[in-house]
Amino acid sequence: MADVEGLSHSAICVHDLKEAEEFYCNVLGARRGTRVNFKTDDAIRGRSVHGSVILEDYLLALMVTRDFMPMPPRDQHRGAHGFRHAFRVSRGRFDQIIEELKRRNVPFEGPVDHPDKSPFGQSIYFKDPSGNFLEILWRRDEDAGYCRPYITGVG
Repeated sequence: MADVEGLSHSAICVHDLKEAEEFYCNVLGARRGTRVNFKTDDAIRGRSVHGSVILEDYLLALMVTRDFMPMPPRDQHRGAHGFRHAFRVSRGRFDQIIEELKRRNVPFEGPVDHPDKSPFGQSIYFKDPSGNFLEILWRRDEDAGYCRPYITGVG
């Protein structure tokens, strides 16, 4: 068994690295990470052009796409088939983020109330400048620790 301890990082495709970095840093409060393939060594090794941002202790790689990446309809704020990246914030920070999205004219859907039995309180849904679907949510159990997943078998 792999005995996975957590999620390290993920990567999303973006059209414009600078625009994406500014969005994640200025709107979501991320810190800029490293950039790759802006040096000859990186290019020789065939690495893709990308940068990264850090949200708390989570690294999100911003991969510059070489191919056409279709944009979802302007009024669609939730991903098709449930695909999106969800970021957790405290209940107190949630309303501040809504005001920040309004101030920056970022269209969003919500707040959406989750069922009372759900660990989630409310969510808002929106897109980054490249059309990646994002969610900000607060959890009712925000002080609770998270359990490690255990795989008990298949079949």
